[in-house]
Amino acid sequence: MEAALNQTTFLTQAQALLAKRLASIQRNQNAEVKSIINKDRQVAPKRMPLGMRLAVNTHNIGERFVESVKNTRGR
Repeated sequence: MEAALNQTTFLTQAQALLAKRLASIQRNQNAEVKSIINKDRQVAPKRMPLGMRLAVNTHNIGERFVESVKNTRGR
């Protein structure tokens, strides 16, 4: 009789430990997923104001034009 009680106690303890471990694993996985989501949100580029984009694009176009003129004259 005592062996049966000990076995039941052991099974109950094993189930409790297993449930505790599974809950811990689930918390870790949830935390990992949340951190991945937050990293993706942080990486999102911020839009430049239209005036700044226009200035940068105009500057790049001007540089390319000047370089192409210099290359043409050098030939």
